[in-house]
Amino acid sequence: MLTHLHRYLADYPGPAARLRLFSPGRINLIGEHVDYTGGWVMPAAIDKGIEFYARPYAGEGLRLHAVDLGERHDLALPVGGRTGRLWVDYLAGIVDQFARRGHTPPPLEIFFGGNVPRGAGLSSSAALEGGMAFLLNEITAAALSRPDLARLCQRSSNDFMGVPSGIMDQFASLNGTAAGPILLSCHDHSFTPLSADVGGHRWLLVDSCVTHELAGGEYGVRVSECAAALAAVQRHFPGVSYLSATTAEQLAVAAPDMDPTVRKRARHVVSENDRVHRMATALEAGDAVRIGDLLSRSHTSLAEDYAVSCPEVDFLQRTAVSDFPDAVRGARIMGGGFGGCTLNLVTEDAADRLRDHLTAAYARAFGKTPVFHDVRISRGTHLLGED
Repeated sequence: MLTHLHRYLADYPGPAARLRLFSPGRINLIGEHVDYTGGWVMPAAIDKGIEFYARPYAGEGLRLHAVDLGERHDLALPVGGRTGRLWVDYLAGIVDQFARRGHTPPPLEIFFGGNVPRGAGLSSSAALEGGMAFLLNEITAAALSRPDLARLCQRSSNDFMGVPSGIMDQFASLNGTAAGPILLSCHDHSFTPLSADVGGHRWLLVDSCVTHELAGGEYGVRVSECAAALAAVQRHFPGVSYLSATTAEQLAVAAPDMDPTVRKRARHVVSENDRVHRMATALEAGDAVRIGDLLSRSHTSLAEDYAVSCPEVDFLQRTAVSDFPDAVRGARIMGGGFGGCTLNLVTEDAADRLRDHLTAAYARAFGKTPVFHDVRISRGTHLLGED
């Protein structure tokens, strides 16, 4: 159990736990901003996440404790709508989705806390949603599969939270494997386990400490722009049912019908899907140079064609790649964008030197200190035990 959660629980004596579980955050090797267009992505669950502790409650409804925030909320059932408190609403949306399927939990007191950084692109919100969904699935004996739970979480984000997200984050958190990332089709939700073991290298996350909120307007704008791109493609190719199914040749035909900005968004989507498949081949071969090149090309596309980077992240990516050309194979922005982390493939012997160099350079350029996250690929949401 996470130490700070254990200390918090010590101040709230009560019945023994009915259920404990761990819900991980995720990284995404490549395949950014294509999940909501039915694209291919390569996420992996990690060893940082959120632990849930649920026990019987003598009152009514659900008493929720956000340990890391030091906040508590009593959630009445049935859920009447959003409360305006973001963490409460993420959980309430999941409760609402279960209720719509005829599964209402008994009175519970639920504590949760974790070590996945919020706003860093590691999808703390998906860990929160997935953990609550897994918990309610166990408590109510709803018997939903892990892919079904991921789809339920996505509906909660879309319909209850009003965030037009794809399914990648929730799917990775719930279905990840310890062996490596998964190659996931966000169109039909089929997936294949892969390995991310590149000999002599490690995956290093560098947190810009610039946070973002996916509920902000820019994310929704990108979704609308992709819808406009699909409409233009379908005027020429009615059989294309989702944007990520568009080929480069089809895009070339439809591009003149698109607004210049929309054209750039479509170009990113089509090229990023191609990079995902090339990455799968490069990972299988353990080709660090090719893997790094794909990472850096993805960053350029996300920064220039999709416009979801920011000066701080661009600086961290550019500095790592240009100042350590023989050690940093490649780097890219990871997550929803507008802040968050860069994902770097770096040789084992250069990791510490890279940390020191980026820390000093970032402080000079922006007066900020980056945070370095050592993460290991781990399995998806799982029970920690029942008392």
